[in-house]
Amino acid sequence: SGTGVVVLGGSSGRVDLVRAGLFAERGILAIAMRWFGGEGQSPGICEIPIETFSQAIDRLREAGCDRIGFVGTSKGAEAALLVASYDLRVDVVIAISPSSVVWANSGPGKDGVGWPLRSSFARDGKPFPFVPYPAEALLSVNRVPPVRYLELFHESLRTFAGHVSQATIPIELSFAEVVLVAGGDDALWPSAVFAKALSA
Repeated sequence: SGTGVVVLGGSSGRVDLVRAGLFAERGILAIAMRWFGGEGQSPGICEIPIETFSQAIDRLREAGCDRIGFVGTSKGAEAALLVASYDLRVDVVIAISPSSVVWANSGPGKDGVGWPLRSSFARDGKPFPFVPYPAEALLSVNRVPPVRYLELFHESLRTFAGHVSQATIPIELSFAEVVLVAGGDDALWPSAVFAKALSA
């Protein structure tokens, strides 16, 4: 079809083969991408180079795709929106349960160090500004399923309100069409709030 899509899972590290398969069934060339936790990759979402995702665009373009889309869920949506802001070859982003800001790392980087906090993403070797988590709030999260992180993110936004402006994903720089999918009952983070901020 001349269309290619990069499918990004969230912080679980799951490679979303099922969703990629749905696109492939419709004649779209799809890459279900493992972007952390694999061999030679950062074990956590810590200073992931957004150039990693641009390499997937390169592969799709080499395969004859002249229209490129990204579909990301949660942290994958954060990544997809960030990539579209800096790589103008992205034509479409579908961001499911998105974030409007770059957050602190989730897990350790290649050095195995998870604390002190660092950015989730980097570009040209430089970490993006990010919103941290208050240590007390992070430690108080009840990790018994079903895990709810919503209050942690609200507390982070309140505590580090001065970080939000610099950490905001500059989606206005993108040429991509953007579809935002968010739920008001999202218990992991305030994706509906983030979607409103992104569409403002």
